[in-house]
Amino acid sequence: MKSLTPETRVGLLTLATAAALIYLSVKTAGISFFGGPGEFSFNINFKSVSGIELRSKVKLSGVEIGYIEDIVLEEDHASIKARLTRKAGIRKNALATIRTSGLLGEKYIEIVQGSKDQPFIKQGDTLERSQEPADISDIVNKVGETIEDIRSVTSSLRNVFGTLEGEKSLKNILKNIDDASANMKAILAENRKSLKVTLDNFSVISEAFSKNAPTMAANLEKISSGLKEIIESNKDNLTEGIVNINELTTNFNEMLKENRKNLKITFDNMATASAKIDEVMVSIKKVSGSVEKVTDKIERGEGTIGKLVNDEEVYDNLNKTLSGAGKFIGKAEELRISLGLRGEWQSQMEEGKSYFSLKIEPREDRYYLLELSEDIRRDDDPAVTRNTLNSLLYTITMAKRISDITLRAGLIESSAGAGVDLYLFGDKLMASVEAFNLTGYDNNTDSAQVKAQLRWNAQKYVYFYLGGDELLNEYYRTFLFGGGIMFDENVLKMAAGMR
Repeated sequence: MKSLTPETRVGLLTLATAAALIYLSVKTAGISFFGGPGEFSFNINFKSVSGIELRSKVKLSGVEIGYIEDIVLEEDHASIKARLTRKAGIRKNALATIRTSGLLGEKYIEIVQGSKDQPFIKQGDTLERSQEPADISDIVNKVGETIEDIRSVTSSLRNVFGTLEGEKSLKNILKNIDDASANMKAILAENRKSLKVTLDNFSVISEAFSKNAPTMAANLEKISSGLKEIIESNKDNLTEGIVNINELTTNFNEMLKENRKNLKITFDNMATASAKIDEVMVSIKKVSGSVEKVTDKIERGEGTIGKLVNDEEVYDNLNKTLSGAGKFIGKAEELRISLGLRGEWQSQMEEGKSYFSLKIEPREDRYYLLELSEDIRRDDDPAVTRNTLNSLLYTITMAKRISDITLRAGLIESSAGAGVDLYLFGDKLMASVEAFNLTGYDNNTDSAQVKAQLRWNAQKYVYFYLGGDELLNEYYRTFLFGGGIMFDENVLKMAAGMR
């Protein structure tokens, strides 16, 4: 066999080198003439593919898996055809986005793998999710707008504080802040002991309340269960009583309507009588003259009255009568009368409710309460049955106190009801539960209206309270809080100028 000539050897070496270079170039570029084991193409849709070119890289989790084979402009978006050069599974809900290598590097397609419960895409599929890249020009425009806003603010500050008047105003503001902080510091220093005592008192009250809360809750539960049994056992009687009261109030309203003209005549007569007061005063002067003459005769012992006055036996009897009247007046002075006003806010109705109260205490362990309030839940719809007269609600109850517990019964907000009060911490706190409207307020309620409150007597005449109403009926169930004042006869006498 003839040996190869040097020229032939050089030619073969050149061809082999060229083939190797071509092979390496093709592999580096990701081109496969025969198709790899996992090679296929899929589509990605973007509204903008700025910076993306043919042959741009496609990466999955940072690893290059293919390149951009074609870019097609559709009606409202651009469709990219990506070809894989290596085996890679891409989920159906994978996210495709356009990223940049470095700050000013080339752009490429980055695919964030989807969830494992999704299937892999197949030849010719389109990714459902794509994210548009941030546009540098938009960012620059927004930064420019921000800089303009900052420039406007600094210009305004310069116009305000750049002048002598602005500088003076700024100094005054800083001085006022400094003075206010100094005054606040002085106030805190002066009242440090008082604040500490107040906080200690709150701590003691809260600790005592936390200890007694379980017992209180158990007692209230027993009381409520007892009241419920009483109500259930007397439900028929209470219902009949409510019906009778409703009929009574209806008749009273009709009577007022029928006698409206008579009432008007009566008020007119009163006005006429007040106009004749001057004439009456003249008559009184004449009568006083006659009385003076009569008293002169009595002093001289003339006539029957004169003899009675000058008789010692009649004088003694008169003293006994006056002594009895004095005892009666003394008992009347022991009677305590209080007037009060209070208001509460109900969350369900989103408005307030006002009360006017009259409290009569013949003894320390017994009192009578008369109260008027408005029905903020009143509905003018005739289809809704109610147990009250128009929007006026009235309360007439009798209460008896036994140790720290007070029992109440009577009419509560125009319906039969009862309640119980528990006094704590020397009457500083009062927990109360009352039940009324025993057959329900209207057709929207099935159970009695139960109202629970916790009241704090802040001062002698001022108190605050919070609690809940309609606890057994979800339709009207509400949170409430409020406060009020209650003046006794001493304050009322001072206001009337009697002391």
